[in-house]
Amino acid sequence: MVKVIIAGQKHLSIPNLPRNSRHTLIYPKAFPAGRYPIEKIWYPLGSFIAWQPVWEKYQAIHCFNRILYTNKPWFLTFEDHRVLYRNPQNKQEAVIYELLNNRLALENCQKIIAISDYAKLRLVKRIEGWKIEEKIIKKLDIIHPSFPVRVHQSKLYQEKENLQIVFIGNHIARKGGVVALRLAKKAEKLGLPITIHIISGLEHGSGVPTDFPDRTKYVEDLKLLNLNNVIFHKNIPNEKVIELLSQSHFQLMATLHDTYGYSIIEGFSVATPAITTNVCALPEFVRHGENGYILELPIDEIRHWSNWLYGEKTKTDEYWEILNSTYDYLAEQALQQIIQFLERTDKREHYEFLSAGALAQAQIVHNSEKQNELFDNLYAAV
Repeated sequence: MVKVIIAGQKHLSIPNLPRNSRHTLIYPKAFPAGRYPIEKIWYPLGSFIAWQPVWEKYQAIHCFNRILYTNKPWFLTFEDHRVLYRNPQNKQEAVIYELLNNRLALENCQKIIAISDYAKLRLVKRIEGWKIEEKIIKKLDIIHPSFPVRVHQSKLYQEKENLQIVFIGNHIARKGGVVALRLAKKAEKLGLPITIHIISGLEHGSGVPTDFPDRTKYVEDLKLLNLNNVIFHKNIPNEKVIELLSQSHFQLMATLHDTYGYSIIEGFSVATPAITTNVCALPEFVRHGENGYILELPIDEIRHWSNWLYGEKTKTDEYWEILNSTYDYLAEQALQQIIQFLERTDKREHYEFLSAGALAQAQIVHNSEKQNELFDNLYAAV
């Protein structure tokens, strides 16, 4: 049995660890109050970990989205290269980043785990031509996040009931909640039998990736929460989220940017197909017509939405026009996909096929029981 320190970003660690490990997983307290004050002293140091001392003996460390300075054997899991590598602004920062980079090539860094092919692609492109490139690639693997599979058979579609569609995401604009609300408005005008559930903290505007910083631009969209075919759940416990996912026909996440999309996998765990976009890692596990539907966005070579503007350009009228038209474009795409589904003569059989595909994806690729053994074997090898 190995004692393993679990360090770094907690949100990433939960779906990327063994759920019932035969080893001992130790969670040290962050120092202090869950923050990394070292980053406030000097920004580049934010890639390091600061935690309160652990006095008991341990044999390894598994770190999430952070690089360690340690002589112990350690594993690194990451979702995007940006949490590991930040562009140096001066010579002093360059020194820190070189130190961080080189730690990944050391022998005690035993495995570098990307949570998706997208994450691996980002890292490989970032280190292209570096002296340590070959050493890093040799220890770089992909292990997808996992969740407990909660059902053992696909769902049936009853034609007499409204089509239940659920959106999940605190970032109401970036994740696609605005698209879901505009879809609800379009569906209501057409008299379509659709109910849209919104689970969200309604975070939007400045500080949220892809969002327009001026929150007033979203006022009219948020008024759509009062539509007759919309049910707003705000933030509810995870078990209630899973219950609603299991009762829904589709999960809609028409996101402009999302490094993974955990809620879609949780939906698959209860055999609920997804409607999502083709950005980042999403098309790796959502396959059009097999376990859901893909809404096409223009993307670049690293699978990012290619119309995304950055910095001061996000404050311009041009960017709002880009966003506004994209939200409407995705809502129209989603509407047409749902109309096509509702007009199918074989929709009961087709829905069962999509549901079975969603469940199979959860069972084969994202099954926490299988991943449990994989991680335990990695730790045992220490």
